Amino acid sequence: MQNQLQFFTERYQRIGRYLYGYGRFQFDMGRTKERAWSDVQQTYGGTPFIVGSNVAGKYDNQSFDLTAAVGTVALGHWRTGLRLDYKVSDLSRLRDPRSRSQLLDYKLTPSVTYTFGKSTVGAAAFYHRRKEKIPNINTVQNDPNLMYYLMSGLEAASGTTGGYKGFNREWVNHEFGGSLAYNYQGNGLSSLTTLSLSRGQESVYETYKREPGQYNTCHYGLHTQNRLERGTLLHELDVRADYVQGYADEYRQQLQIENDPETGYTSYSYQTLITFMKRFQAKLFDLNLRYRLNFTCEEGIDGYVGLSGAIATVRQKHLLPTSQWKRNTADITLEGGKALLKNHSLWIDAAATYHNAGKHDLALADATTDYARQVLLPDLEYYRANYWQGRLAVTYHFPMTIKGYRSTWFVKAYGSYLKTNNSLDASTVGASFGITY
Repeated sequence: MQNQLQFFTERYQRIGRYLYGYGRFQFDMGRTKERAWSDVQQTYGGTPFIVGSNVAGKYDNQSFDLTAAVGTVALGHWRTGLRLDYKVSDLSRLRDPRSRSQLLDYKLTPSVTYTFGKSTVGAAAFYHRRKEKIPNINTVQNDPNLMYYLMSGLEAASGTTGGYKGFNREWVNHEFGGSLAYNYQGNGLSSLTTLSLSRGQESVYETYKREPGQYNTCHYGLHTQNRLERGTLLHELDVRADYVQGYADEYRQQLQIENDPETGYTSYSYQTLITFMKRFQAKLFDLNLRYRLNFTCEEGIDGYVGLSGAIATVRQKHLLPTSQWKRNTADITLEGGKALLKNHSLWIDAAATYHNAGKHDLALADATTDYARQVLLPDLEYYRANYWQGRLAVTYHFPMTIKGYRSTWFVKAYGSYLKTNNSLDASTVGASFGITY
């Protein structure tokens, strides 16, 4: 179960004679109940070297997410821009053993475009750094007899009674990447296609820079967005494909202690004795297709219908002993929306999704470990579930004048219900309000 509160704002405007500016800020806070086996903020889809307790507890989370971007007006055929994405967040466990994970994440992206005729080509490069750390773990109990686990992929997890005492760890990821883009605009058609490539390297450190391992990734992406306007119809067609290949090298290290007789200082360091190359391997592929037909009028979009589909494959392997997990999924979604009342002040949006779990093969070298019994096997039931999901949202827009300034406000109520072929049903309700100006 999860409760969440979110605040979001963004703005785009001209800055001076030569620049455009964009800013976005998002604040999230919430609480997750009955969570276990993960004290980190990125449990799935990243490094296998995560940590956690097998005792379920409550977790409080809080994050600040900021984006700032500037771009030039046309300088002849050229335009340039710079974007900064910056995020800090905190995840705190409220039950023994009590951990606190702190995250600093930023990404810097310079870009340039060149326009000729109805075409524009662009290039961008980025540097992305992500650092998450657990500086210490404490307890409220006087003599707690608790296990703490270090994971390294699939069911490979080692637990130690009191293993949280004096424990600290940090994950530092450096990622470099770039993209090439082509845009065409003319005759009611607007098309943007982007190719991207990035490589990341995440190191894991403990006391005296001990390294249990290192996780490396390579990400390939293709994204195309197309808009075609014909009379009162606006067609949208989007296609996105992502392929991520990752592997983790695992280290066996020995503590080295050196004494300097002249200064009396003692230094501590770890020496790598054995490296298990690519002991954990992961391959992820996602393909998403979306089509939407919008009905336009003088006030803007009057309504829409859409159809989208997605397929995903995940392959994970841990070597010596060998364990594998292969899974495939497919989704199809039908959506629609309609503006009601005068000036489109009331909007109703609805969507229905069918999820097919496809084929799932989990072959563990040891299915009797605590992590296999309490995490992987229950997760398998989750991933094997087929389900239907319905979503409905109602939004009302209304004008308001405060101190002579007129703006448009909105209130939104939304909910969803998910029905599975097993007992893993879920429901969500929420409300939001905001202002546009």
